[in-house]
Amino acid sequence: MKKVIVGILMGLVVLSWPIQVKANALSYIPPEDADGIPTEITQYAEIIGGEFNICPELLEAIAFYESSYDPTVTNGNCKGLMQVNPSVHQLRFEEAGWTTADWSDAYKNMYVAADYLAELFAEHEDVGIVLGIYHGESNAVEKGKSGNLSAYTKKILKRSEELEIAHGK
Repeated sequence: MKKVIVGILMGLVVLSWPIQVKANALSYIPPEDADGIPTEITQYAEIIGGEFNICPELLEAIAFYESSYDPTVTNGNCKGLMQVNPSVHQLRFEEAGWTTADWSDAYKNMYVAADYLAELFAEHEDVGIVLGIYHGESNAVEKGKSGNLSAYTKKILKRSEELEIAHGK
């Protein structure tokens, strides 16, 4: 009888263990603003957008479509919140004074992305072209000049506009 009870209790412990792990893994949900954006992402977008003269809502929109605000996401060679390619942008990371290339650090990832976006804006000025190039579209300049924007660019622009309106801009 003792063995049966011990066996049942051990079975219950084993069965409940994954549920406890899942509950612990989900126990921290970052606070969000009214638009569903994690508060730290909104703060980073304001700070970094101000530094690079980029609309914070544009940064927030890119972060949403690139990673759903998850700084740990990877897709091929691209990593983090803004899906930055480390092999292409490592130097930007180092020029910012960071010795450890932690691409999952949301602030650093957004900073490097904004640095790249600022460079693209200085060269092209048109947000449609800039977003197309950022997205890696080989014909972004032609599309932007003709007004034939990609689905990606249209999504980013629409979300950015929605956020600006929501933020009273």
